[in-house]
Amino acid sequence: MHRTSSVILCLAYLLGVSLARVPGIAYVWLLAAGVLALAMPRIWRKGPRGGVWFVAGLVGFLATVYLQGVIPKPAADDIARYANHDVTVQGRVMTQPTLNRNDRLRFVLAADRLLEVDLDGDVGEISLPEPVSGQLYVTVSPEMAEGVHPGRDLRLTGWLYEPQAPRNPTGFDFRQFLARQGIFAGLRVDIVHLDTAMETSGWGWWRLRDRIVRTHEQGLGVPQGPLVSAMVLGRQAVSLPHEIRDRFIDVGLAHVLAASGFHVSLILGAVLGISRRWGDRPKLLLGLLTLLVYVGLVGFQPSVLRAAVMGGAGLLGLALERRVNPLGALLLAAVLLLLLNPLWIEELGFQLSFLATLGLLVTVPALVKRLDWCPPRFSPMLAVPVAAMIWTLPLQLGVFGQMPTYSILANILATPFLVVVTLGGFISAIAALISPELGAILAWSLGYPVQGLLGLVTWISHLPQGAIVVQPLQLWQVLGLYGLIAGVWALHHWRYRYRLGLYGAATALGLVLLLLPGTLAKANLLRVTVLATRGEPAIALQQGWHTSLISGGDLQITRYAVLPFLQQEGVGRLQAAIATSSVGEGWDLLLNQVQPQELYRLSDVGLAGEDGGTFLAPGMELTQEGMRIQSQSNRPPVLRLQVGDRTWLILGNLSEDQQQSLLQRDRLSSVDYLVFFGPELDGEFLDQLRPSVLIIPSPLRAGQQQQISQLGIQILNLTEVGAVQWTPQQGLQGLLQTTPSRRDLS
Repeated sequence: MHRTSSVILCLAYLLGVSLARVPGIAYVWLLAAGVLALAMPRIWRKGPRGGVWFVAGLVGFLATVYLQGVIPKPAADDIARYANHDVTVQGRVMTQPTLNRNDRLRFVLAADRLLEVDLDGDVGEISLPEPVSGQLYVTVSPEMAEGVHPGRDLRLTGWLYEPQAPRNPTGFDFRQFLARQGIFAGLRVDIVHLDTAMETSGWGWWRLRDRIVRTHEQGLGVPQGPLVSAMVLGRQAVSLPHEIRDRFIDVGLAHVLAASGFHVSLILGAVLGISRRWGDRPKLLLGLLTLLVYVGLVGFQPSVLRAAVMGGAGLLGLALERRVNPLGALLLAAVLLLLLNPLWIEELGFQLSFLATLGLLVTVPALVKRLDWCPPRFSPMLAVPVAAMIWTLPLQLGVFGQMPTYSILANILATPFLVVVTLGGFISAIAALISPELGAILAWSLGYPVQGLLGLVTWISHLPQGAIVVQPLQLWQVLGLYGLIAGVWALHHWRYRYRLGLYGAATALGLVLLLLPGTLAKANLLRVTVLATRGEPAIALQQGWHTSLISGGDLQITRYAVLPFLQQEGVGRLQAAIATSSVGEGWDLLLNQVQPQELYRLSDVGLAGEDGGTFLAPGMELTQEGMRIQSQSNRPPVLRLQVGDRTWLILGNLSEDQQQSLLQRDRLSSVDYLVFFGPELDGEFLDQLRPSVLIIPSPLRAGQQQQISQLGIQILNLTEVGAVQWTPQQGLQGLLQTTPSRRDLS
């Protein structure tokens, strides 16, 4: 009974922090405490007494209050109050600098003093230098950041900005991501003041990490060396090339690059093997010391802390000669970590780590038993990725709307390489701490296994249909699928003849939950989405299950706006793609991810690659159910759309001369919606089109904006309203105008 009561209290705490963001939930917990205390002893007569249930309600209440109390908020003197100014700030580097996708180093700086600020009268009276608090997300050119490391004091000059909410559907909420870490401003650095008087020569974990990474790179080169370092220390501590990281994620091997239970189990297995002839106490001390050193090296990440807690519990059980309940250890690890930082419950990595571990604990034994027809060493290799996939799949589909097609194959084939490279990486890392030359030699010996692993991942990433794409799941679908998975797991208590029928029913119900809501949502869909971009338009046309795309192929727009939108909409294949420009590097990326049935271009110059696209000459039309796309000009590119009963005109970055030339050459009829990405609208051009709504990427100059408003034309500025979507039922709506009704999937 004592164990049951402990489990109930732990689950109450986990539920309390999970639901803490629900408005008014604290009062619900107080009411539940009394109701549970009165009702549960009558329902579960052999269960815990009413006092345990009352305390469970109070624990849920306190967990809710605890999480709400630790939500970071900017202090009165936070550096973020000076956002949107050029500043010089002094502070201390808190995290290991690593490269972002724009090849700039990023790190967190704890600000303590504002030295200079370019005031414009909106921050009040200050006297410099001004003491400040808070942390900054810093990005800086690698050439200027030589010698920057955790613990070093720096003076930085640059543009202080406030992170923005996403302006596109499914856009990554960078502002919320930073806010969860207590960061409310970013600094784009122009000048790094490296004062030798501010150099710190003290010891730090970063020195050991840097030594290991440099040794691996010296022995194996790039990208093999950083890959081995990432497999040992986790990708957060290493600047692993993003194309390598993306390739591992795409084939379902993301866990390889995150310090987790796999790494801890290998380390403890090696430690126990070395100390097998020692006594229980030396084994326990050596194992705990190894865990502490490893956690210090990789940093305080939820996945490695969870594995360390469970590993420590296992070591303690061996020392005391008592069996440790793995599910109990997992539950205890979750509670301890969320007591340390309850906000981790909202991190996707934390959720996936615990779900994968839960799957391994409860599902692998049953799978291995049913795979008794396989060779004994092969069945665990198959059961482990299958179990992890089953328990993480609903959450993965809810967040990303897709899963790697060849995940299980990749994990089975990669396991021998992973064991050799990871163990070899650990050995070379230990040697590097003693002698970098010896560590480099040992790392060099891993060359062939690393090349084999990279070759395997590259081969799988180029297989056709690399991802299964569905309409992203809603919360109720995710919870329903987990309910089915838990129910199926509980069926092992039933007789075999009943289990088969129940398995079939659960599978059918799961497919209905997975596919039916998305199918119904797509059935009568007719929608135009103008993504919030700069420089060139990116427009998605959706009719039922068919999606067409108009884009210029800019790499950044494709990577951060177009592909996330298509992924979230469950689009695995485009009906048509229309290139307004033939020089965009983003087309290579797009065509690798989402292959269109037909590729068209407005330019008379073909796209790079095998398929240069079909030239859409002026006057040519593409007709689809519910919409018509017509090319009106190729120099400059102009498209006219008829969607439902609305007419659109799509203009790229047209100068006033190009607008006048277009007027003289073609007679343009009026339109309902005008999408314009040029710097200045010609008055005569606008007067001829007479749109009811003008969609622009950024504000026009004040005089012209007032003139347009006097004509009765509504202006939708994508910078202010976010991406604009049109449907026959709701007309035009901006994303930021409807944000409260949307689901945050960041």
